[in-house]
Amino acid sequence: MHTAQALKKGLDDIRANKRVVLLLWLTNLILALALALPLLGWLDKLSDTSEADVMLEQFSLRLLVEIGYYDFSALWRLASRLFVWLILAASLVSTFMSGGVLTVLANPSEEPLLERFFAGAGRYFLRFLGLLVGVGTCAMVVLSGLNLLMGAIVAKVSESSSEVTPLILGLFQTVLSILVGSVFLLVLHYARIATVADGLSSIIKAVLRSLAFVFRNFLRTFALLIFFAAAGGLVYLAYWMIRGVLPTTSWLLILALIAVQQAVTVARSALQLGLVGAEMQLYVLRRPKVEKISGEPERQPELMAEVADPEPGTEGTQGTQGTEGTEETQGTLG
Repeated sequence: MHTAQALKKGLDDIRANKRVVLLLWLTNLILALALALPLLGWLDKLSDTSEADVMLEQFSLRLLVEIGYYDFSALWRLASRLFVWLILAASLVSTFMSGGVLTVLANPSEEPLLERFFAGAGRYFLRFLGLLVGVGTCAMVVLSGLNLLMGAIVAKVSESSSEVTPLILGLFQTVLSILVGSVFLLVLHYARIATVADGLSSIIKAVLRSLAFVFRNFLRTFALLIFFAAAGGLVYLAYWMIRGVLPTTSWLLILALIAVQQAVTVARSALQLGLVGAEMQLYVLRRPKVEKISGEPERQPELMAEVADPEPGTEGTQGTQGTEGTEETQGTLG
């Protein structure tokens, strides 16, 4: 029941926060342009070759690879720069944007949007960056140890068994690595949510609270992740189907393909926002009662308090009014 409520809330957040979706799309577009411009510069050098005429008629990955081998040194420098940019810049930008998204979703009634978004992004950036480094380091250590162990087992078994057994073990290793990596991803997601929802300033407390939440709600958290991942997979499948039937023989068709690519990016941004909204709602519905830290109650955003405890203070207000009314009545009768 809570999973369905969280899923519905995530889909509602997409419809209610179209401007945030466009902001995420614009960020992805800027990152894509920063990556594409150096690559376009390298491809521009190939425009005078005979292979360029073939590429204009129909894109050929094999031909592009052969051109890359021909100019391997330049391509290697370009690829290394793009890889560093992709890993470093995309990670930093994603960490920055996630703080803004969570702030907007936690306080949906406040305006203006951009001020609220970037204020939250700046407020949580260092904490989210610490979470990314900590959880990412643990994930790399665990996955490296797991792959080394499974690799040794596969090598040992392959010496004294049939060819099918190593293939099965290799498939099991892949599935296990994906599962473990997904667990660390969920821990990172809910640690960010706990930081915003519960007002945590300690990275360790956020990770421990997230870890406990993920394992207590293992199927629910994975159900949300799988749903939005499957939706994203369907979007990319539709894109590749369109890409297969849409030739790139003219500039008009190329522009049409670029428009389709941007539509896919918008859909991906919307699904990212929906996943964050669904995970936040699940955390609010399933988290344990907020405990005190150092003798003081934790600070919570308005939406978190409202969802966790509908109409807070109503009982106390009614009780106060009732007491005052009783005292006045008794005084009048006396």
